[in-house]
Amino acid sequence: MSLKMEFGAYKGTGPRVRMRRRADLGRRLTRRLSLVAKVPAALLNRASPPEPRSVEITAIAPDKSQLTLAAVSPGLVSSVVGPVLLKYRVCRPRLLLAGSRAEVDPGADVVLLHGEILLIEDSARQYSPIGDTDRRYRATEKLFNAEEEYRECLYSAKELYARPLARNYPDFRDVIFQPLADLAKVSAEFSQRIESTLENWDGEAFKPADVAFSSLLPGDLFPTSFWDAYWLYLVSYAEARRTLEELRANEDPLLHFLRLRQAAARHSPSSLLLLPAESRKRVYAPLLTLTMRCNNYDGDEHKLLSAYVSPPLLVVVMLIVVVVEVVVMVVVGVVALLLLQARLL
Repeated sequence: MSLKMEFGAYKGTGPRVRMRRRADLGRRLTRRLSLVAKVPAALLNRASPPEPRSVEITAIAPDKSQLTLAAVSPGLVSSVVGPVLLKYRVCRPRLLLAGSRAEVDPGADVVLLHGEILLIEDSARQYSPIGDTDRRYRATEKLFNAEEEYRECLYSAKELYARPLARNYPDFRDVIFQPLADLAKVSAEFSQRIESTLENWDGEAFKPADVAFSSLLPGDLFPTSFWDAYWLYLVSYAEARRTLEELRANEDPLLHFLRLRQAAARHSPSSLLLLPAESRKRVYAPLLTLTMRCNNYDGDEHKLLSAYVSPPLLVVVMLIVVVVEVVVMVVVGVVALLLLQARLL
């Protein structure tokens, strides 16, 4: 019986079986060796810089003349534009993409400008002599210039992102970029009010309108409808941000398309959505503070300013939105890990 068992065991490990096991072992070793070989190659590719590449950039100088700038990638846009700024004595440079007029990131690689036309402008402004004696006029002038640049950033989202999405992704265009288009119209109306105020300036007649804090704040420039538009934008912002997070979690190809559209532009869709909240306090706070001081307001400036420029409820709501998004991302990640472990087991 024992001989039969031994013979049976020996028969179970015959030449064919041994050859099959050797083949399986060879495949496993080959697979592992290939993985080991890929790791040094990946490390070397990451450590070694890319080969230099010559790039020609078409630019429009501040005097509207066309330039062809020679550059080498990898290299920063700022290093290529620097000599042009010195030649034309640009005081406050502003780099834009022709067509969309989207602001260019000076720290972007020059290769991202391939096929684009770079606009080099001097955004320095000449101020009226009236502002030398009237601080409110000078503050209103600065507010007008800042609002013009802010509105141009909002409008750039239409040409850079929204219009290319109109054909294939109309729903995403409406959810993500339509709120910015609506806010751009509000900013255009606001700029018209400021311009009209400056053209018909009367230091004595520049009094706040009959709104909340009517004896303190310039309601003719900041009517209630202006702030209502920002509250409506807050609701739309939450939905747009949630949509972008879902696209990122699903690794949707649309995100790759948006990155290609961004290229050398400074603002991504996410940063454009945050732009209204960031510029609100930075741009409007100085004029509101100055108006309160000129009107001899003796109360708590910071408390009143926060009520108009950065409402506490607005901050709380934005924090809640961010916390909820983080919690959802953590939960999705944990569920994905559990499912992966279950499959491996």
